[in-house]
Formats: sequence, structure tokens, C-alpha cells
Amino acid sequence: MTSQTWVLILGMAIVTYIPRFLPILLLSKKEISPSFSRWMSYIPVSIFASLVASDIFFWEDSFSLQPFTNIKLIPSVLVLIVAYKTKSLLWSMLTGVLSMTLFWML
Repeated sequence: MTSQTWVLILGMAIVTYIPRFLPILLLSKKEISPSFSRWMSYIPVSIFASLVASDIFFWEDSFSLQPFTNIKLIPSVLVLIVAYKTKSLLWSMLTGVLSMTLFWML
């Protein structure tokens, strides 16, 4: 690898690390209100939900709620049922992967 590659890797590492380190540095000595802390706890869940929803409901660059056109809808409902019943990430993931594989092969 050339020195330019190493500089690029180091630069990307620094740029990735700064947004994670600065909030810790700036907020470590300050008291955070309980309402702000509660509000911040919803951010990862909402980001994850928006990513999952956009992946499930958009098939071939268009919004689709047709289970025979969008093959992701039925496996996602199966995953929701398994996740609700078992409360297990392992069983939910296995259900999703296996059902997506089966629907993709059909």
C-alpha cells in the first residue's frame, strides 16, 4: 500500500472518531436533564425503524403493499409475529433469513 492509502485510511478513521468522541467530551461534565435523556433514548429506535420500513415497503424503487409483488412483506410479518411471541433476536433473525430465502426461491 502506498503512503496515500495510509493517509486516506487514517483520515477516514479520524473523521469517523470525532463525531463519536466530541459529544462524550462535551457532555461528560454537564448534567443532562431526565427529559432530554429520555428523548435521546428513542433516537436509535427511530433510526432503525425508518431504515427497516424503507427496506420493507420499497420494492424495485417504488412503494408497494402488494404481497405478491413485494416479496419482503410476508417474511416481515412472520418476523414480527415470531419476535412478539418469543422475544428472541435469534429466532427472529432465523425466521427472517429462512422465510426471505424461501420466498426468493419461489
